[in-house]
Amino acid sequence: MGSPVFSRRVHVTQFDGALVWPTLLVCALYTALIMAATVWIIDMEATGWYIALGMVVWLILFALWLVGLVIVVRAWIWVETRWLRAGKARPKPFDATAQVDIGEDGFSVEGLGRVDWIDVLTIEGIPDSDSYLIVHTRPFRKLMLAAPVDELAPVINHYLELKSNAAPTRAGTLQSRAMVVCWRCFLAWIWAGYVLAGAAGIAVFSNASDAGFLKTMVALCVLLPLTAWLVWAIPFAQVSTFAASRVRAFELDGTQLRSTDGQWHADLMQARVSYRQVSGVGYAFFLLAVRLKAGKRLDLLLEGNADQEALLDALRERNVLLSSANPER
Repeated sequence: MGSPVFSRRVHVTQFDGALVWPTLLVCALYTALIMAATVWIIDMEATGWYIALGMVVWLILFALWLVGLVIVVRAWIWVETRWLRAGKARPKPFDATAQVDIGEDGFSVEGLGRVDWIDVLTIEGIPDSDSYLIVHTRPFRKLMLAAPVDELAPVINHYLELKSNAAPTRAGTLQSRAMVVCWRCFLAWIWAGYVLAGAAGIAVFSNASDAGFLKTMVALCVLLPLTAWLVWAIPFAQVSTFAASRVRAFELDGTQLRSTDGQWHADLMQARVSYRQVSGVGYAFFLLAVRLKAGKRLDLLLEGNADQEALLDALRERNVLLSSANPER
C-alpha cells in the first residue's frame, strides 16, 4: 500500500501573527472597562426587587460586552491594517484558492512554495469545525486550509510521524520538534497568581467585620481561587491553547544544536543541559533546559514523541545531558 497523498485546490489563508497579541491586549482592556462599569453600576448590597433589577442590568452589560467585543476586534484590525501597517513594507498575507499537494516530498502550496517536512511544525484544529485545519510551518507560519479535516489531518500526521521515527538525515543531523517556552516567565506568572490571591485574601479579612462570616467565607472560597486562576490562565494558555505557535524544529549535528529558523544555536559542550520533571498546581511537564555561558536560554517542553526521545538518547550518548533522576515517560 502506497503512502497517502492529498492533492486538491482549496482555499488557503495565511495568518498575520503580528495581529494576535495587540488584539488580545485591546480585548483585555475593553473587558476590564466593562467589568469596572459593572461594579460601579450594580449595587452589591441591594435587597428585595433591586436584586432582580441588578441581574437584568448585569445581563444587559454581558450582552453589550459580547457585541462590543466583536466590534472592538473588527475596529482594531481595521486600524492596524489601514493605519499602522500603511508605512510598513510587510507583504499582504496570502489569501486565495490554490493547489495544495501533500506527499513524501513535503507540503506544497501554489503561490507560496514547498515546505520540507522538518519545517512543517504541527497542525491545529478549530473547535467545532471539521472543514478547516491550521498548519503551522516555519517559512509561511500559520496557514488555514478549507478542506475536510478527516481527509487532510491523517495525511499530514502520517508524514509527521514518519519523519519523527526516521533515522538521522544523510548529512548526519538529527531532526526534532519541541515547544519553546520561557520557563522563568512561566514561573513568574505562577508566583504572581499566588501574590495577587494573597493580596485579595488580606483585603477580604480586612473587611470581615463589616461583611459578616458568611460573606467572608464565600469571598475566600470564590475570590481567592478565581484571582489566582485568572492570572494563571495566561501561562497555561501559552502551553495549551497557543502551544502550536510555540513549536520549533531543531537539528542536532554532533554537539551543535540549532533551530531551523536560526533563532537558537548552541554548542552543547559549552552549555549546561538538564532534563527534569517540573510540576505544580495544575501543571506537570518534562523540561529540557539549555543554559549557555553567553547567549539565549533555551527551554523545551517535551511530550515524549519519538523524535524527542531520539534527541534525548543522542544527548545521553554525547554525555552532555545532566539529570538528577531518570523521570518516567
